[in-house]
Amino acid sequence: MERNIQLNWQGFVIEAVKRRKEQKLTQEQLAVLAGVSKPTLNSFEQGKTTIKLDSALKILKVLGLA
Repeated sequence: MERNIQLNWQGFVIEAVKRRKEQKLTQEQLAVLAGVSKPTLNSFEQGKTTIKLDSALKILKVLGLA
C-alpha cells in the first residue's frame, strides 16, 4: 500500500526560526547544539530542501519540533 505523505516544509522552517530566536540562539550556537555545520543550518532556514533529512531532524529536535 502506497501512502502519499505531504509535509509543510515552509511551516517547519518558520517555526524553527521563531523558536531559535525565542531561545536567543544564534545560528552558530544552534548549529553546534544540533551537530550540523553553519552552512547547513543556514540552508535549512532559507527553506532549501537539498539538505539531508537527518540534518533537518537534528535541528528540529534541538528546538523541540521532532
